[in-house]
Amino acid sequence: MRLFLTGFMGSGKSYVGRRLADRLGLPFLDLDDLVEEQTKTTIAELFARVGESSFRDLESTMLRELDNLPMFVLATGGGTPCFHDNMQWMNGQGTTVFLDTHPEIIGARLADERDKRPLLHGPEDLPTLIRRRLEDRRECYASAKIHVVHDNPEDDVVRLVESRLNAHRPN
Repeated sequence: MRLFLTGFMGSGKSYVGRRLADRLGLPFLDLDDLVEEQTKTTIAELFARVGESSFRDLESTMLRELDNLPMFVLATGGGTPCFHDNMQWMNGQGTTVFLDTHPEIIGARLADERDKRPLLHGPEDLPTLIRRRLEDRRECYASAKIHVVHDNPEDDVVRLVESRLNAHRPN
């Protein structure tokens, strides 16, 4: 099984991915971590040095290098599916899951991380920025094979994803 977790930054892809991989007995990968290991720099520094376009090129290349791995759970970057036909590619390689996390939950998670996340820089207040960027990407995210709505901070999102995966599997 190849499982690609998608969704906006702060939606819980890495958190859910680690726990889900453990439950499924699969390796966990985080695309942002892979990019940072490859470039020996942080995502924020990479954005500042080469710009978003070059970052997206590198991210897409690294994503496609995973095509030789038979099984994994991957947390993608928030923008990964929306560039270079990455969502279409991931849909062809395995199962994609859109973690559709409520903007208020995302905002609470990202409140102290604005400096670390290049796409959160700017004069807009955080809730407005999150809602605008999330709406810009919603169509892309919605093309995932599985859609998991997370609008209650008390939900066990790992269990929700696991349940949707079980329902999605062919008999």
